[in-house]
Amino acid sequence: MTKAVNRRPIGNFFIKKSLQLRMIKNILLSALISTIVASSTLFLVYFWRFKTTVVYQLDKVTQDLTRENILYIILPALIISALISLLLSFGIGLYSSRKYAVPIYKIEKWLSLLRQGKLGATLQFREKEEMKDLSDKCNSLGVELQKTFHEIRAKVQHMKDQNIAPEIATDIDKIINRMEFESDPFKVSTSMFSVERTEKEG
Repeated sequence: MTKAVNRRPIGNFFIKKSLQLRMIKNILLSALISTIVASSTLFLVYFWRFKTTVVYQLDKVTQDLTRENILYIILPALIISALISLLLSFGIGLYSSRKYAVPIYKIEKWLSLLRQGKLGATLQFREKEEMKDLSDKCNSLGVELQKTFHEIRAKVQHMKDQNIAPEIATDIDKIINRMEFESDPFKVSTSMFSVERTEKEG
C-alpha cells in the first residue's frame, strides 16, 4: 500500500521542523558569535598595540592629517562580512539540518512499521555508504524478530499437534498471525512535493 502526503514545498522541506529549526538556530548563533569574537579581537589587538583606536590619514588634497576612529573605517566591511557569514551559515544550516532530519524521520517510520507487526520491513537510505552500518544493524533487528517469531510459531504448532494447552496455543497463534513476515522495503520520498510510504497492505 502506498500512502502519499502532499505538502507545500517549504513545509515538506522541514520534514522534522522543530529539530531542523533548532539546528539552524545553533549554526547561525555560532556564526554570529564567531563574527563578534573576531571583530572584538581585531579592536583589542589594535588598541593593545597602539594604545588608541584612532588612526591618522593624510588628505590627498590638503595634505593635512585627519583623525578617524578605526571603528568607522572597518565597520562597513565587518557588517558586510557578518551578513555574508550569516547567509552562508543559514544555507549550511538548511542543508545540514535536512541531512540530519531525514534519516531520523525514516527510522521513526520504520519503527512504526515494526510496531504494526510488519517485521519484513527494511530500512533504506539514499546515502548507502555513510548509513550502511546503521541500516544493517536496524535491518538485522527485523531479521532476528522474524526468526524469533518463526520459532514461536513452530513451538505453537507442536503444542497443537500434541494437544498441549490448545486454548493457549490458539491465542498465541492469533497473535503471531497478526505479524507480517514478508513486506516491501520501507521507502520514503523526500522530494519537494510528497512523502511516500510503501508497505504491504495487511
